[in-house]
Amino acid sequence: MKAPMKRKSVNDIKTHAGTVNQTFLPHKAFMRISCLEMEKAHRIKEMENSRRRIEAIKKRLEEIETETDALMNRIKADTKENSIVSKKTTDNSKGLVLRY
Repeated sequence: MKAPMKRKSVNDIKTHAGTVNQTFLPHKAFMRISCLEMEKAHRIKEMENSRRRIEAIKKRLEEIETETDALMNRIKADTKENSIVSKKTTDNSKGLVLRY
């Protein structure tokens, strides 16, 4: 008759934790340095692209401001003309004349 199998738990799992050799390996250090340099180049490129986008957004905001100012000035000029025209039309008793 066979003996029943012992139940295994988490404590029975064999791992290599703690058995890794902690000596310094130059080839691993050079590999890590090359990975860091590639990441640095990627981040610099990303930063330059972000800077270009920010400049484009600032330029567009300035364009929006100038266009808004021009339209506001046009509205002010038209309302001055319309007030003069409306005064003339009320004198002639023709009613309100709208100019488009």
